[in-house]
Amino acid sequence: MFKHETLTPIDVRDRIIRTCKVLSAQNLRWVLLHDLTNIQWLTGFTGSAGVVLIDAQSAALHLFTDGRYVEQAQHQSRDAQAVVLVHRVSTVAERCVLIATLVNGSTVSVGSADVTVSLFEILKEHLEVQTTHQHAVFAELRRIKDAPEMERINQAASIADQALQRVVSAGLCGLTEKHIRNEIDRTMQDLGADGVSFDTIVATGPNAALPHHRPDATVVMPGHLVVIDMGALVDGYHSDMTRTIKVGEPSSDDLAVFDVVCRAQAAGVDAVTAGVTAREVDTACRSIIGDAGYGQYFTHGTGHGVGLVIHEEPFINDRSQQVLLAGEVVTVEPGVYRGGVSGVRIEDLVEVTSNGCRLVSQTPKDLSCPPFQRTI
Repeated sequence: MFKHETLTPIDVRDRIIRTCKVLSAQNLRWVLLHDLTNIQWLTGFTGSAGVVLIDAQSAALHLFTDGRYVEQAQHQSRDAQAVVLVHRVSTVAERCVLIATLVNGSTVSVGSADVTVSLFEILKEHLEVQTTHQHAVFAELRRIKDAPEMERINQAASIADQALQRVVSAGLCGLTEKHIRNEIDRTMQDLGADGVSFDTIVATGPNAALPHHRPDATVVMPGHLVVIDMGALVDGYHSDMTRTIKVGEPSSDDLAVFDVVCRAQAAGVDAVTAGVTAREVDTACRSIIGDAGYGQYFTHGTGHGVGLVIHEEPFINDRSQQVLLAGEVVTVEPGVYRGGVSGVRIEDLVEVTSNGCRLVSQTPKDLSCPPFQRTI
């Protein structure tokens, strides 16, 4: 059983310094954060209501929240080694008055993607405000994971590995997709996950041709391929893994597709290294699938970054010119989906290194289970 007490504490002081340097380079002094993911990354605060004002000149942080979260904000920011002044406020107007006092007439930057029109109008009543692309700034800052972040992602991936192998080894034949989904989710939490990274996907037979199928009452039958896409959540950090499980003896066509996707996925993993573009990784996968005659059935990008958000920068697709950086965590997940027939997807989580990558997902690719009906 995994416990948070065993995790290395996250120290956000370097993040604050780097953030203030980036903001200052853009001639931004006062920046107002509304995005809760960025607030957690910068301060350690995980509450559902909070706004942070950054003074990029002095690297001072002010966190505004209501009475439910004041003590939590103080405790979590201290644990993260962040010097944060926590303000208790009850309304947006009250918060704006405090901010106006702090900035003393200076312009405040807010994220264009993080505030509603109505909130922006309220801010304008009290402050000199401008919109900036905060999302892009923080998405870039969060790309490279530090050691405590990797520890959490590794733990989340290990939990997913153990859960999947435990459930598959018990047998899938005769169970509904929903039942398998529930078993996986419960097992991950029994192993110490805080929750699931996203709605677990279990898709069998023709349903596997739908990349984001929602598990239903379809029963796993002998000869089916079962696509399972899953992830665990540990202290705010996600994992992501997909395996396609053979139940008994699938058709020769299904086995041929499985082999192609496995080869494409291995080529994609081999292509991952610091300095290559995301597009190059996508091409490594897509070319093998295309050469095998299944190009039209590979209908999505090859991967994405994973961290505090399950889908974050960089995005690996046939359009992306983003250059991979050592210390990033990305997925490699090609798939082939033949409508009305079946589908195959194989996905690993990998850490980008200076000379390749490290597999974070450890579950074997070639999983199978017997075609015998399981009784529950």
